[in-house]
Amino acid sequence: MISINAQQCAYGEKESADTFITAKSGLVINTSDDVWILLPNMGKGRKVHVGWVRSWGISDEDRALIIDVFAYFVRTKAASTASGVVTNVKPLLTDGIPTLIKVKSIWSGLKTNNKKGLNQFFGALVRHGYERFYEFHNFTRRHLDKHEINALDPSKGALSDIEFDSLAKQVNAELQSFDWARDRMISFYRSQQYGVIRNLVTNKLLLAIVRRPIQISVLKWSDVIPSGASFQDTGIRTEDEIGAAGGQTLQLRVFVAKATGGLFSRSCPERYPLHLSEDTSILLIKFKKLVLKGISLLIELGGIEVDETEVLELMDNMPMFPESSLFNLQFNSLEFFRALFTPRSTAYHTSETTIAQTIRRIRVSSDRSVECNATSNRIRHTVLTRGARDGLPASHLAKITGVTVPAARHYVDLDYESRRQIDTKYIGNVFLRKAFCNPLIEVSECDEVILDSNFNPVGGSHNKKSCINCSTVLGRPLGCYGCPNFRPILEADHRSVLVIAEEKLAINRGSLVNPLLARSIEKLERQIVWVKLTISICDEYIIEQRAIDA
Repeated sequence: MISINAQQCAYGEKESADTFITAKSGLVINTSDDVWILLPNMGKGRKVHVGWVRSWGISDEDRALIIDVFAYFVRTKAASTASGVVTNVKPLLTDGIPTLIKVKSIWSGLKTNNKKGLNQFFGALVRHGYERFYEFHNFTRRHLDKHEINALDPSKGALSDIEFDSLAKQVNAELQSFDWARDRMISFYRSQQYGVIRNLVTNKLLLAIVRRPIQISVLKWSDVIPSGASFQDTGIRTEDEIGAAGGQTLQLRVFVAKATGGLFSRSCPERYPLHLSEDTSILLIKFKKLVLKGISLLIELGGIEVDETEVLELMDNMPMFPESSLFNLQFNSLEFFRALFTPRSTAYHTSETTIAQTIRRIRVSSDRSVECNATSNRIRHTVLTRGARDGLPASHLAKITGVTVPAARHYVDLDYESRRQIDTKYIGNVFLRKAFCNPLIEVSECDEVILDSNFNPVGGSHNKKSCINCSTVLGRPLGCYGCPNFRPILEADHRSVLVIAEEKLAINRGSLVNPLLARSIEKLERQIVWVKLTISICDEYIIEQRAIDA
């Protein structure tokens, strides 16, 4: 750790010699610069402005202490955290470090983020050995605003079952429409087309592993290996790795997002690798082949001959989700290309901001609000609440989602029966009905026709390919209702579908071995609600049309 002893080193002497530190991303920073670049991409907290620290209103001693603290956060914390600390304390340090009396006098009027920033600032000073700031830190940490997480909030908390299913269906439908077998030129990788498919895969991975965007942004191809193989990582015990599961599945090494004391973003892997499903494994294999083709084309453009095996070896240290700018890279030797990517490098990694924004752009049908935004936090809330509702212990929930056990324990204490009653109450509201796709009057020749059990058409599909590849467990036509790809026919006999579904539900309820296993029929219950809504919407639409015609 680089520490500045302000009592022994005058500020003028410090300015005469540059001091270099290494950010957690691996970038080297000159602390005498007014702007510090923390990330090689456009991620959250990419740069911080520290020129204001050199104003005449701040003493040399305070200036050295402030720079020392900022350097500590830049070296040991994520760029977003370091940038947040600088932003939050700046309004309070423009005239130097305030006295304890002043801190106490202004405390009640500060925003929560400013209080948190001051607490982090004084905490760092105490860790650096400046004992006179112990009382400062003792006061700030004892008087922080209590942060209450409402995991059931309809706009920021867990997604309802209908919202989550809608999100998953949208992601899967868009991926199924992509032609992986098509031969592509380097122009594809330099255009938005590559960015679109890359973002679709990150969306799928967010849903599959329930981790933060930053944890996906730092992934390299060396982090995904077949089940039964070993990472040979000192941070992962052999007995905790995924054994051979009998299928072609992969396991993924994920790094702790908020590791304490790590010197770079990939310094601390989670103890347990994540086992990827067969579908997700196949998707990553297809995407790797796509990236492999792009890298091979790029190397060929540089006039370098290399076989596929060597390219695959190079890819181990390359980002799993590279930026499009990588395919504009110009180089004349393979050594330069190899030196650019190391196990610790972050060059050309897609930023966490891009990954986070991509999932938010998906239009999700909601049973509770006009607009529903899906985020990685909401996905994590959803998995934690569902797991707690199924009776999983906090330790198991923490392992599934990567959060701490105390954080997971919060979800175990929530009242989920109340949540379900609220969902049921609002399931038929006007917002959901407006979000439902427009019904069909006739089925055109290009539509995929969906038949009921009596082979009568009940609807069509927006995308025929997505419909063919659908793997809904309830099958057609029941599993189609509520799907964004399904368009019901106005005059179809949807009531016959409802009758069959309700009979099926009654049989399943009667065959439950244990009343506590009622969760197993919730999917069927939700689909019945979708069928009822479809009938209601079609009936209203027909009545409106008849009124207009009359």
